[in-house]
Amino acid sequence: MLLAMALLTSCCSKQETSVENELPSELGQRMMALYGENRTIEGDYPDSLAVEATNGIFVGSYENGLMAFKGIPYALQPTGDRRWREPKPEPDSRLVREAKYFGHTSIQFRSQGNAASLYPQGEDCLTLNIWTAADGMRTAHRPVMVWIHGGSYVSDGTANPRNWGDKFVKAHPEVVFVSLNYRLGLLGFLDLSSLPDGKEFACSGNLGLLDQVEALRWIKRNIASFGGDPDNVTIFGHSAGAGSVSLLASIDEAQGLFRRAIMQSGSVALTSSREDCQSLTKRVLDATGAKTVADLQALTHDEIIALNDEVGQFFRFPERDGKVVPEDPYSRFDGFNAGIDMLMGTTADEARYWIDAMGGEEDFDMAVQLWYRYLSMSFDSVQSKNASRFLEIVPDGNPWPVAELLNDLMFRGPAIEMAQRHAAAGGRTYIYYWTHPLKDPIYGSCHGSEVCYVLNTGEQIKSGDDYNPELASEVQQMWVNFAATGNPSTPAHYWPSYELTQRPTMVLGDTIKLANDLLKEQRELIAPLMKEYISPIFSDLLDKAPWYVGVSICALLAILLLCVWLIVKLRRRFKRKNQNNDQ
Repeated sequence: MLLAMALLTSCCSKQETSVENELPSELGQRMMALYGENRTIEGDYPDSLAVEATNGIFVGSYENGLMAFKGIPYALQPTGDRRWREPKPEPDSRLVREAKYFGHTSIQFRSQGNAASLYPQGEDCLTLNIWTAADGMRTAHRPVMVWIHGGSYVSDGTANPRNWGDKFVKAHPEVVFVSLNYRLGLLGFLDLSSLPDGKEFACSGNLGLLDQVEALRWIKRNIASFGGDPDNVTIFGHSAGAGSVSLLASIDEAQGLFRRAIMQSGSVALTSSREDCQSLTKRVLDATGAKTVADLQALTHDEIIALNDEVGQFFRFPERDGKVVPEDPYSRFDGFNAGIDMLMGTTADEARYWIDAMGGEEDFDMAVQLWYRYLSMSFDSVQSKNASRFLEIVPDGNPWPVAELLNDLMFRGPAIEMAQRHAAAGGRTYIYYWTHPLKDPIYGSCHGSEVCYVLNTGEQIKSGDDYNPELASEVQQMWVNFAATGNPSTPAHYWPSYELTQRPTMVLGDTIKLANDLLKEQRELIAPLMKEYISPIFSDLLDKAPWYVGVSICALLAILLLCVWLIVKLRRRFKRKNQNNDQ
């Protein structure tokens, strides 16, 4: 139950039983069929497939009018004594290398529910992939769209077919598509600054973000050789990927590396405090017996994997360390990033994605009620009144009013907070609200239900849906138009920028329409309730929730008393039976 709630609270994908020692599943076999190691080429190579970058000449592959370059290293690999160090660019080189296979997935928990985790993993994971139309590539100057995958900062990767860019570029050859891997979990977001030798690792709580920055620097230097415009880069992502995008727009290191940002169900709210991050550091030290960073660097590759499996459920989000990420990243939307065009939004039923992780509808209902019970403990009288009113106005057809409150607190509220600040500071901002549901009505339009429409992959989550090709085509064109011009409007749908009077929102569903101040009463009620930052794991809440501990203890005592009663009753019955037999 606690792990399930941790998954809900952290936007984490369902983690199933480890498959490390099992026979490969059908999905695992498909992922392994994709695997190969890009080798160094000595001698001749096809010039038509080769592109020269600062750190080498990369030989890709051609198929159906597209050029694909996979597994290009964008930084020195963080192995050996570079583990937990900030990324550094590879030196300039004329080395000729293949770029035919995806690079290793970042170290993560292996799960049948996560295709990328079934692809070979490694600490040497800092690679990116490029899809570009072959026609005119040498002279083109196309908008660049950089996809950052989600997965709660602990899972997923570019090898997952849901994150590929081939079908997107096939439908929209006017753009160049880039995807990137970055360090996750313990290797990407573990604060080691408090250790005796931690001074050199002051930014270790945000290495995954710094990896993304280094990838964007590589793109800035090299994407023109692949047909892209280095001065017209749009970064976009979903969930933790969208959280990454919002933070990249908020940190000094990333400024000037991109022009536009798209955030799909993610925000700066998905971050951790320094105090929270130190609790993860303590768990790691307790699990390993390590005292220093050097001790942790001495762990073998297999020991790192085992450590991640042991304490991975106690993950942390990017750290509001005051060095890389500001202690108040929302404040950066008050003018700091006003020059970045932004498009952001959420789905109508975000939280329903975790119904399976909870164990079904009844357990999901119990989990969100438990979450609300904890949350309400900190409400003042005005907040309590607002929360009660919010639950009253949720439409009768919604089976989980508390889940709707969760949607707004975790996703829609933070998106509106960023958007209204950005708009007030003069930034160009657009907001959407996704309503197209999955086929199973239980899930509705849950977290991630829009991703396959945006990327044109067809790799839908859950039970899939009754695919709407017209919706997919229009949404993709909106995203591409935004990347090209900063305005997502299409001939069929004018999309005005967000402002604080009309608050225009584009509703994306079977009917695409513009709505002013969508769900106005919910927005107004949620404003004083919205928590600016989201705790990434429910076990932390237990330390602050004595009522839950008390209930748990009472429940345990009740179970023990029941067991004692059953034992006594069975003993008496057995005794009477023996007496009857004696007679």
